[in-house]
Amino acid sequence: MVRAARESHPWVSRMLRGCTAACLACAVGCGPGSRSPDTASAPPDRPNILFVFYDQYRADLIGAYGGGANISTPNIDRLAAEGALFTNGLSTTPVCTPYRGMLMTGRYPTHTGLMLNFLEANPTAVGVAEVFRDAGYRTAFMGKWHLAAGSHKMAWVGQENGSWEQAQPYIDEHPDYNFVPPGPARLGFDDWAAYNFHTDFLAAPYYRNTPERLIMDGYESEALTDMSIQYMTDAQRAEEPFFLMVAPHPPHPPFDRLPAGYLEQVPNPPVWDDNVPADARSGVNLTDARAYFAMAKNADDNMGRMLDFLEASGLAGDTIVVFTSDHGEMLGSHGRRNKMVPYAEAVRIPVIVRWPGHIAAGTRSAALHTPLDYAPTLTAMAGVASLGDLDGVDLSGELLGGASPSRDAVLMANYTAHWDYFMTQSQTGATWPEWRGVKTRRHTYVRWIDGRLELFDDVADPDQLVDLSGDPAQAETVAALEATLQRLLAQAHDEFLPGNAYVDWVDRERNIIRTGLGPVPR
Repeated sequence: MVRAARESHPWVSRMLRGCTAACLACAVGCGPGSRSPDTASAPPDRPNILFVFYDQYRADLIGAYGGGANISTPNIDRLAAEGALFTNGLSTTPVCTPYRGMLMTGRYPTHTGLMLNFLEANPTAVGVAEVFRDAGYRTAFMGKWHLAAGSHKMAWVGQENGSWEQAQPYIDEHPDYNFVPPGPARLGFDDWAAYNFHTDFLAAPYYRNTPERLIMDGYESEALTDMSIQYMTDAQRAEEPFFLMVAPHPPHPPFDRLPAGYLEQVPNPPVWDDNVPADARSGVNLTDARAYFAMAKNADDNMGRMLDFLEASGLAGDTIVVFTSDHGEMLGSHGRRNKMVPYAEAVRIPVIVRWPGHIAAGTRSAALHTPLDYAPTLTAMAGVASLGDLDGVDLSGELLGGASPSRDAVLMANYTAHWDYFMTQSQTGATWPEWRGVKTRRHTYVRWIDGRLELFDDVADPDQLVDLSGDPAQAETVAALEATLQRLLAQAHDEFLPGNAYVDWVDRERNIIRTGLGPVPR
C-alpha cells in the first residue's frame, strides 16, 4: 500500500494534538522495538548527536577543503569554521554497505561480513545506536539504510551461481522487500523513517514501523531535513537527548532526478580536475557532472537549514554535529566513474565535527579518520558505554585537545569486483578489480589482485598522476608500506582472496554465516 505523505514525517501530528513532553516521549516510534515510558533518561549534560551523511559526496566539492570552483558551500564551510575538519577523512572501503557496516559497528568488513551491498547485517551485532539507546537516548535513522538484502534477498551472491533475476519471485511475493522491521535488524534505532535502497529522489519512498510504503513530499534531501528538524523539536520538548542519523540518497546516481533550480547554479562546462582526461569532459559525463554538483549544492542548503534550526532552538551548544559521506565519486578522474577504487576522488570524504564549547573553532586535524572510528569517538565524547573490542580508534582527544592517536597508517580495501556480487577480476562484467591498500598521511599504496602495485605521494601529487611504485628511489618506501599492509591484513583477518572466494560467507538469503573470524552465530 502506498500513501502520499504531505506531512512527510511521522511526528507532526503529535505536535498538532498538543501532546505534553511525556506524551511525546512515549509516542515517537511506537510499536515493536520502541522504548517503554519507564526508560531512564540520560543525564542532562549528555550531548545530542546529529550525524548527517550524504551518499557519494566527495570532500573536494567543499570550500573548506579547497573546493568552490563549481559550487559554493557556505553552510558546510560555516560548520568547519565553527568546529573541526579532518583533512584525512577516508572511506576505507568506498562502497555503500561496507561503509555503513563500519560506521555502525566499528569493525572491519572482514569481521562483520559486510563486504558488498545488499547483505543482511547480523542482528546480534552490537551497534553504536544500541549503546546510545541503552544510555537513555532517543535513536532515529532517516533515509538510506542499505544494511539489508532488500531487492536482492533471494539473488545469489556470486554471479557464476545465479543472477539478480532469481530474486524476482521473492520480490513479487514480498512487495515490502525494502522494509526493515522494528527490532534487532535496525541495530539499535528505535525511531525510523527509512528505506533500504531506492533511486526515486523526487518521490522518495520510506517506511516507519509498518510495511506501509509512504512517499516523501518533495525532493528527498529537503524532506529528510524537514523530518530531522521535527524530530529534534520533539526530542527537545520531551527533554530527551537524541542520537539522530540522517542519510539522504543524493548525490548518488542516477543524475537525472534533480531538485528544481539547482542545475542553473553550476557552470557549463564545469571546472574539471587535472586528472580527468579530455575524452571524459563531454557527453554523458559532462551532463552527469553538472547534475552531481547541483545535487551537492542542494545538500549544502539543507545542511544550512539544520544548522539554523539548532541555533534558533537553543540546541546548538548541546549538540555534536557530524557532516560526512560514505564515499566519493570519480566523476571522470583517471577515466573512471563511480567508486570502489583507491584513488582520492573515491576514498577522500568530508569529516567535519562541531561541538561548541568543547571543540575549538577552526580546528584542523591531519589524523587519519576512518568509518571505524565513529563508534569509539562518539561514545567517548558523549560519556556513554563503549562498544567493547573495536577495530577503530577513539579520536576524541584529537577533537577535544587531548592525546592524539598513535596510528600512522590505515587499511583500505575493495573485496569484490562487483558491488552486488562476489566476483573476481577475470569474470565477465567485473569492472572494479579487487585491491588492498595502505593510506598514510603522505602516501597511498595499493596492491591489486593481479599483483600490480601503485604508489602515490599525495602531498606532492594530490591528483595522483605519477605512480612511484616502479621508481628505484622509492624501493624502501614500497617495502615499508608492503610490510605495513601485511600487518594490517593480519589484524583484519583478511587473506586477500579473490572476490568469488567469499561466496560461502553468505547463505541463499544473503545472511552472513561466516567472517574472517569464523562461523557467525545467529
